[in-house]
Amino acid sequence: MKQSGWKRTASWTAAAVWAAWAAGIGQPLAAASPVAEVQAAAIAPRTASLTERTARGLPEKGGTGEAAPVASALLEAAKAPVRPAPSRIKAALGASSPRETPGVERSAPVPKPAATHRAPLPAPAPPPTKQTPAPPGGKSGLAVADAAVGQAMARKIAPSAEARCPAAPAQPGAAARADEPDAPPRLVCLATAFEATLTPPQREALRLPFTAKHAVSWSNRPVDEFPRNGIALGTLGEDSLEALKAMLREALSADGYDTARGIILADDKMSSAAGGNPRWGSALYHVAFLGDPSGSEPWMLQLSGRHLALNLASNTREIGLTPMFLGIEPRLFSAGGRDWAVMEPRLESMYAMLRSLPPDQMAAARLGDSRADVLLGPGKDGHFPEAEGIPYSHLGEQQKQRVRASVAAWVRTAAPASAQALLADYLSPEALERTYIGWSGSTDDRVPGSYVRIDGPRLWLETVTLAEEALPGRGHVHMVWRDRKADYGGCFF
Repeated sequence: MKQSGWKRTASWTAAAVWAAWAAGIGQPLAAASPVAEVQAAAIAPRTASLTERTARGLPEKGGTGEAAPVASALLEAAKAPVRPAPSRIKAALGASSPRETPGVERSAPVPKPAATHRAPLPAPAPPPTKQTPAPPGGKSGLAVADAAVGQAMARKIAPSAEARCPAAPAQPGAAARADEPDAPPRLVCLATAFEATLTPPQREALRLPFTAKHAVSWSNRPVDEFPRNGIALGTLGEDSLEALKAMLREALSADGYDTARGIILADDKMSSAAGGNPRWGSALYHVAFLGDPSGSEPWMLQLSGRHLALNLASNTREIGLTPMFLGIEPRLFSAGGRDWAVMEPRLESMYAMLRSLPPDQMAAARLGDSRADVLLGPGKDGHFPEAEGIPYSHLGEQQKQRVRASVAAWVRTAAPASAQALLADYLSPEALERTYIGWSGSTDDRVPGSYVRIDGPRLWLETVTLAEEALPGRGHVHMVWRDRKADYGGCFF
């Protein structure tokens, strides 16, 4: 395999550490009040048919030296994160016509080394043994529950929820609970504070053993098709929802937390557009603790719903942020006094990488099979395929920079300390030499079937565009981040 000409340096490490913090979050403007109805007894899951919609597209989008290519690319991404222009967001709130993109003709492929075979591992996928049913009340009850959860997700975290577990002091040596010898990590403190807001039955349903059986029990399918671990957000009171938000904010970066709540709010837009469809909506997201929150023993925070699955493991063999499923419909919308476009930075970085390839490299990167959805979604644990596409080592310096920027756009979902360590591993010269870029379908991110992925010795990123299910012309995408070494903290696969 062609060897990269650049070496790992101290300046590369420093740049990789700081590059993931490009995205800040807006401050939504919304107010909410407690809704007693959503705390009533749960009812059985419901089924509903869904009318097939005609897919439309979103509106029109408006070489460094060899010494430290990772540093330059990531610092550039940090200084100028990809954000859609406000005019584009506004325009997307109405219907638009898709843009036709001609296919790319295959030319003589760039020579590439033989792919390394990666044997799939068996993936257990039994349903969880302890579940909380969906919120009460049919369509009307779910609408009330969605409103309560959506209002909570759209507004700032209540200061009282943050104050339950003060952050470590900025000044070294200053007294603070987080610095006391027996104090738990702040995430553990916030998890315990969230649990304290629950009723005894909710607390019992929240916790499950940290086993492979429960860890793999997540999905993006509707809750009536795949019951979730833990308790439904629609059954939580206002105090519990605020405590949940504080816990999630600690577990993720600012960008990651903003992405999570934007996805949940988008699901409410889908539900409303479908006439209050009881298979979607923020009320149907579930939260669970696998194992006991601890500063030393393995445990996992799990959040799973229609377009979001977080599996955040602590005290495990590896840094456990994956598998992470992200999806959204609509891609751009307004809620809580602001415009939301939380998936656009990841999408635009992946497609900018793809479109930067010259024709011969584009042909070499093209995958044979078209994709109707992500390849390694729920139930596909350990089933990594053989490497396909064009090797990173065959790319030009501009293309390499865009690959690294795409990885950074994803990894900054994680809390800072975790992202630093992962970037150092994913973007090491050794890892990049074994990284491949592939695509199929279309180079237009608005065309159903358009698919792009980055496949490294550890890292797996993929994104696919789907036909809309409830909001024609507003965009529908699915994405997955996996880690061969660290899915579920490296405990089961």
